[in-house]
Amino acid sequence: MPSSHGTRRKSRSVMRKGNTLRGISYLLVDYHAGDKVVVDIDSREHTTTPHRRFQGRMGVVKDVGKRIIKVSVMLGGKQKILQVKPNHIKPLEPRKSEKDSELGEEIKNWPK
Repeated sequence: MPSSHGTRRKSRSVMRKGNTLRGISYLLVDYHAGDKVVVDIDSREHTTTPHRRFQGRMGVVKDVGKRIIKVSVMLGGKQKILQVKPNHIKPLEPRKSEKDSELGEEIKNWPK
């Protein structure tokens, strides 16, 4: 019997997720144009899943829509635009808000 050549072919180890609970906090991240993100494919959702060759690639958010985020990824010297849902990406570095910086200053100035 000939082997299949589908898009999820040879992706068993890439698409495998552990039995850990992920929660919903990863869906509450606000992305803005210019943010750096990492493509982290969530195998539990099959719609808008990027190809497995993009797993672990770093990209830049180009456009944020209502349900879809467009991410620009360099692949072999070419720029590729991925249209993914927020559960297939994660921020490269957490965004620091003004409140976090104010709290950091208060902690530094705390009397000992």
